[in-house]
Amino acid sequence: MLKNIVIDLANNDFESIKERLGKDIQLDDIKEELSYWDSLTIPPERAFENVEFYEYEDGSGFALEFELWIDDEESDLTLACEAIIDKNNNVLSFTIENLHTL
Repeated sequence: MLKNIVIDLANNDFESIKERLGKDIQLDDIKEELSYWDSLTIPPERAFENVEFYEYEDGSGFALEFELWIDDEESDLTLACEAIIDKNNNVLSFTIENLHTL
């Protein structure tokens, strides 16, 4: 799911991105943050091994952070997402929560 969102961002597929937005972020927020950067590029497969994630204390899901790639290089532009899971670890929702610079 994360990889799909990253690919959608790199391809400027804002219709797909819009469907994944959390309640506290708007599509205009995403577009504005991206306007400050050069071209987002799809990172190599190995980059997806470096996802920072934090499990919620109540076991309901995870917060994830992934550093996006700009012009084929890792950047400080960070995508923050949330995965909500059920008791069997099935993903119930996967949303974009923020896009910011570390």
